[in-house]
Amino acid sequence: MDSKVILKINEAATEYVERNKDLIKIVNRPPGVKFYTARWDQKKSGTAIFEHKDNTLSVGNVISITAMNNSSPSEEGLTKFHINSGLTPIDLIDHDQARKEFILILKNVRKTGWNIFINEGDPRLRGKAMLDFVLSESPVSSMDADYEPTFAEWMNIPSNRPWHFYANHVYLTISFTREPTLLDPQRPGSYLISYTIESENEHYLSYITPKQKAQWKSALPSHLEYLPAMRTKKESELRARGIKIDETYQDPPIPNLTE
Repeated sequence: MDSKVILKINEAATEYVERNKDLIKIVNRPPGVKFYTARWDQKKSGTAIFEHKDNTLSVGNVISITAMNNSSPSEEGLTKFHINSGLTPIDLIDHDQARKEFILILKNVRKTGWNIFINEGDPRLRGKAMLDFVLSESPVSSMDADYEPTFAEWMNIPSNRPWHFYANHVYLTISFTREPTLLDPQRPGSYLISYTIESENEHYLSYITPKQKAQWKSALPSHLEYLPAMRTKKESELRARGIKIDETYQDPPIPNLTE
């Protein structure tokens, strides 16, 4: 049985299942929601390859993959993947080595052409300034994938803080979870790495309310229009404190909203 799974955003679920039929289990959840899951033992883990033109990514030490087509019309195919993996083939790892391995993951993502994504309402910060902002004010905001935290900073980053990216109409979020009973910095710990890959439409569906889902394209502009003012206000506050704003950052284009 091949332990390698190829992922493609907007691929028909039937094609995905046929290609990986020895690995995939289908779980139905009402109303009309389907999850396509694959699982491995950590001692004999799998590999996920997300094919996306020049931005193709390979993830090793995979222990589970879940594909979904629950939020968008069925003709869009699979619109979301969630991958869980270990940092290394073994469970326990020194915390500083975990830091180095995770930094390598972020560097590899950047090398394959993925751009850092900052939410439209968040300040355009980089480096330690963004780390401080996330830890002190906004735990759902993206940290800077180009910044390498010190060991002390690494140990102060809680589980499930995100690093967001986008490339060619696809969005990627990476985070880690630490085993809460193994937090002594002088002793080995255990980490789970999570990757969420979403289509552009799936990403922007999260901006609207569930009741607006059927007409999300017409509803989206009203949810986006107030975000620039939020960013401007926060950036003004930060500038007043002497914190540098990355004026070169550009938001990704919004999807085609033509019905």
